[in-house]
Amino acid sequence: MTGMRHEFLSFETREEASRYATEFIARALEKALEDEPVASLMVSGGSTPGGVFDNLTDVDLAWERVMVGLVDERWAGPETDASNERLVRERLLTGKSGAAGFLPMKTSAETAVQAVQNRHQAYLPHCSPVDVILLGMGEDGHTASWFPNSAGLEAAMSYDTDHAVAVIDATGCPVAGDNTDRMTLTGAAVGKAKAAVLLIFGESKKSVFETSLEASPQDRPIRHAVDTLGPRLTVIWAP
Repeated sequence: MTGMRHEFLSFETREEASRYATEFIARALEKALEDEPVASLMVSGGSTPGGVFDNLTDVDLAWERVMVGLVDERWAGPETDASNERLVRERLLTGKSGAAGFLPMKTSAETAVQAVQNRHQAYLPHCSPVDVILLGMGEDGHTASWFPNSAGLEAAMSYDTDHAVAVIDATGCPVAGDNTDRMTLTGAAVGKAKAAVLLIFGESKKSVFETSLEASPQDRPIRHAVDTLGPRLTVIWAP
């Protein structure tokens, strides 16, 4: 872990913030592809990254040498609105970036627990380490599916594990809604990434982020990502 600080960049509009995040990700992938046959990009779901996904579809890059994976996933099929895979397929895996490979988290297994070993084996080669990761943050200070007080949180956030993915039971976590069975990248997969972007919008999220820096990782899990990534994390914010 590192004591060095992340960079915090503010933009006037969400469009400008999304454009900068797009450029950051493209540069990180280009750098990785100079040295590696395949580069890895792990992305989050939700409404915030949509503009970045749209922008990336126009980026000239050797996308056929990029593997896209998920930071986390609800255990819901890609035909549902709850699916992060659906969002990525519809907004990112099209246009020029449609040539990228994709690594789902959701499988045909009934539960995330039943699929975790299979998905660990699939994700590990692309998380050793991740080349660039796009993170989000909820109003409760969660990132990935690291929800405060969720079952499995401590194991999922472990920086010392050799596992790439873990299972979270978010029962009782208000922000998780009805989709409580989840799979997520581990603290090791996130914290050891070569480069990371945290994209957040709105005054409320900015306040949550700032107060999270003084909170415990168990109460505000985004703190754990900030601490482990250190200067490899760039926070991008717009009102």
